[in-house]
Parts: sequence; C-alpha cells; structure tokens
Amino acid sequence: MWLIYLFLIFVVIALFLKILPFILIALCLFLIYGISLHIRKIRYFKSPGFLEQKQKIADTIIEFNEISEYVKDIPNKNQFIVKDITGKHAHLAHFENTSQHDYKRDKHKKTLNQSNVYSTSLQVVRRASEEPIHYLCKYFGITATEESLKQLEEIGENISRMENTIDNLYQREKQIKTDFNPPKFILKYFSKDLMKELDIHLPDIKVDYTSYIFEYVSAGGNSSQKTTILFNGETVEATAEYIAKKIKSKQTAQAQRSLMTNKLRTQIKERDHYTCQICAASTAEQSLLLLEIDHIVPVSKGGLSTPDNLQTLCWKCNRSKSNKIDSLSTVVG
Repeated sequence: MWLIYLFLIFVVIALFLKILPFILIALCLFLIYGISLHIRKIRYFKSPGFLEQKQKIADTIIEFNEISEYVKDIPNKNQFIVKDITGKHAHLAHFENTSQHDYKRDKHKKTLNQSNVYSTSLQVVRRASEEPIHYLCKYFGITATEESLKQLEEIGENISRMENTIDNLYQREKQIKTDFNPPKFILKYFSKDLMKELDIHLPDIKVDYTSYIFEYVSAGGNSSQKTTILFNGETVEATAEYIAKKIKSKQTAQAQRSLMTNKLRTQIKERDHYTCQICAASTAEQSLLLLEIDHIVPVSKGGLSTPDNLQTLCWKCNRSKSNKIDSLSTVVG
C-alpha cells in the first residue's frame, strides 16, 4: 500500500515541477501589472489635469468635510433602560458547575447585567417574535407616559438625522467621483487613494442601532433561544404610535407631538419647497443640499410635532439655531 502512496507523491511532484515555470511566469506578470498600475496612479495624481480639476471642486470638498464633521456631533446612543434587570447583583456571588455530566452549555452563561437583554421563559421569547412592539414596551420599561414619548421622539429624530446625513455623504461622494471623472483604473483599484488625494475625509461612522434581546436558556443549559428586536427608525416609529394610542384618550395634544414620522418629515419639506426657511438655500439650486426638519419651539421647551411648529432648515442653519426659538423665519412663503 505504501508503494501506491509513494507513486502518487512522485506523480504530484512531477506535475508540480512541470507547471512550476508557468506559475512563476504568471506571478511575474501579475507583479509587473501591479507595479505599472502603481506608477500610473502616481503620475495621474501629480498631473496638471488632476490638480486643476481638484481646484475646481475645492468648495465641494470643503462642504463635504464640514458635513463629515457635523455627523460626528449627532447623538448616536439610542436605548431605553430595562426596569428590572435579572442578575444585576450576580457579580456578588461565585458560580461553579459541579455536575458530572458533559454539558455543552452552562445555564449560568446567560447574558446578565445588560440593560438591553431580558432573560425569560421560552413562551415569552416566542411571543416577543409575534408581537415585538408590545413585548418591547412591556419588558424594557417603555411605559405609556409623556416622558416615554419624548424620549422616543428624540431617539427617532437622532436616527433620522444620522441616516439622512450618512446617505447625503454617500451621494456627495458618488457625485464627486462622477463629476471628477477619473480614469477607470483609478476608480477600480485606487478609489480610497482618490479620496485621500482630494483631501476628502470619509467618516468611519454608522448608525448605532440598539438591539433588544429576549433570551431563554434551559435549566440544563443545553437549549437556548432568543428573539432580537432592532431598534431602528421603523421600530421607533411603531413604538411611538403604540404608546401614543395608549395615552391618546388622556393627552391627545401631547400624544400627537411625539408622532414625528418620516412621512411627516417629507410632507414638511414638500410644503417648504425643499428650501431652508432661514437662508433660502434650496435643492433647486443645490441638488445635494442636506435638509433637516426643525422644531420652531424646541421639544425641550414644550414644542409640538405639528406642522405649524415644524420648518425645513439646511444643516448649517439647524446647527446654528440649536434649541433657540425662532420667532420669524427669513423666508416668506
């Protein structure tokens, strides 16, 4: 039998030696191609044509970088706190599994001390997958109160601003590449180098969606299941609507103010003709203008999310206004 193995080894070695020259040739060609691309890249970035085009879009690059810095200032921590955290004092005790059985899991390895994780029964885990909003509110402290609605509105607004700004940056980056029209090999192999040479600062940031988890671990520790609810914009809106319905009969006006949805944001922008109500900048003149919806009277000062208290502002004016109350906008409809 060993003779067969030895024969096969000799065959493999012979075949390898036979194709080795071709492998070396392919590697050399690949290396030469890579070096030539690198040389072409250096020449392109130093060419008068590139430097001239870069100067022409200098203002565009400056605004892109300003928005890149602006997105870092948008609140990006969005989470409710569990009313009663099972295992919150678990660190005060030492657990040891003395079982003689070879368990694959250990029940004590449940996730404890995390305000976005709820350890519960299998029935609750399954029901949470069927009625996520109801169980999210019930077990994670989102009560039918004005305070909850206020927090939901703030979370929803932060998520919307973050998503809108990140998408705007993506569209601007895409537009810059299109307008600049660099050689295809630059876009294919050196896209990041192009952004660096243009002094464009791409923020390493994404929306921080909280995940709420219902977790079940069996008594023996061998079985576990969980339901995960992603607290994104859609979930926040659905939760706000759920809470608002519960308190609507008692506080109709106040409940309405927290129902800020993406649909309402779009309606306000359309009403204002996609024009900033302070500086008059509009998407008609700047197709990629970053617009946001602002509360004329801030929510923190009792403002409602009703059309008469909402206005369209560009990101610069909204940042400057902050929580100030504007008695009069400069744009007259």
